[in-house]
Amino acid sequence: MVDELAKLLEGSVASSIEVETERYTVKVTRTGSSTSFTEETPAAERDAVAEVEKVQRVRATTVGIFSATREWQRGDKVERGAVLGAIQSLGHMADISAPADGTIADVLVAGGAPVEYGQALFAITIA
Repeated sequence: MVDELAKLLEGSVASSIEVETERYTVKVTRTGSSTSFTEETPAAERDAVAEVEKVQRVRATTVGIFSATREWQRGDKVERGAVLGAIQSLGHMADISAPADGTIADVLVAGGAPVEYGQALFAITIA
């Protein structure tokens, strides 16, 4: 699975790909020309860490094609309610907004990518 994610990352503009289930999370990150991965433990422990770090995931509200409003980068500041992008589904555009003031910690989906309902699109470190 990690090899498949690494291959997918190589053909993408995204800097990382993360697969999250109830039992584990696998994150593949590209740094320069190399790719590394980390594997986290059960969701309960992961959620506890996320609370301490105050990281919030911005999730897809529908199924469709994601379009970012601009090329978001790690470290970009966002304000609550700022439109990060939109998901096109059956000719309708559903805006994706920042849930709080903070900083982009990770861009999890590249513009033009198909997304599923509930899929994490961004991780935001809450200010």
